[in-house]
Amino acid sequence: MLILFGFINPIFSQNLEGINSGLKPQVVAIFPSSDTLPENLLRMYIHFSKPMKPVGNLEKIQLKDENGHEVVGAIFNNVYELWNHEQTQLTLLLDPSRVKTGLKSHKERGRALLNGKRYQLVIGELQDVDGRATTPFTKSITVVEEDMTAPNTDSWVFKMPKIGSRNPLIIKFPEMLDKLSMIQRLKVADGKNQAVAGKVEIISKETEWHFFPDKSWVAGNYILYVHSRLEDPSGNNLNGLFDHKPETLKNDHEGNIETITFKLTK
Repeated sequence: MLILFGFINPIFSQNLEGINSGLKPQVVAIFPSSDTLPENLLRMYIHFSKPMKPVGNLEKIQLKDENGHEVVGAIFNNVYELWNHEQTQLTLLLDPSRVKTGLKSHKERGRALLNGKRYQLVIGELQDVDGRATTPFTKSITVVEEDMTAPNTDSWVFKMPKIGSRNPLIIKFPEMLDKLSMIQRLKVADGKNQAVAGKVEIISKETEWHFFPDKSWVAGNYILYVHSRLEDPSGNNLNGLFDHKPETLKNDHEGNIETITFKLTK
């Protein structure tokens, strides 16, 4: 039986290319990487070149509107900041109670991001574990209408690799998905239901998943395991919408596994 690992914990590690080897810590990437994002955006990730202090950072990160004014209460202030084990990746949540309609915060304050508006995510001087500060960093954001479409495997386009090569298995998605969710919640197994070891790369603004096997592909049957909590940046997953109505989820219980079988032939 294939053991599906890494599906439950939402905070996990990955090797990110371009990590700076210098002494001064830097912001090296922010995901979603696109500057055009939906009104109901739920989650962002900030990657740093060095391990960072895991406390006191959220107060130094602000969402500002077109006039340079802070959007108060936009970023959810967790009791404990959401860092990976290496303390190089910080997860930012836009206040879920404002994203999800029908809740008190949404009714009183609305969403932090508004369709048609422009914003800046401003990251101040955050300190690494040795007390060295980052240079302030800004990501520009243009907001479009809310994303109310859940991911659907029926819309995925597969490009199969050649037998005997280590070319990637490629999946193209009609919209961007959550990068770290893709790394964690898509797994490949062979015809004997054994995990295929390899490396994952996410490109094209998180609309393509590339799986490079450690060993050359051989002819035979394969299985792609897809966890139902595979999400887009708005928190919509294979089971339904983050902002779902009662009794609209596909399954009452989260955590189901979908399988997609494919065959490689000579």
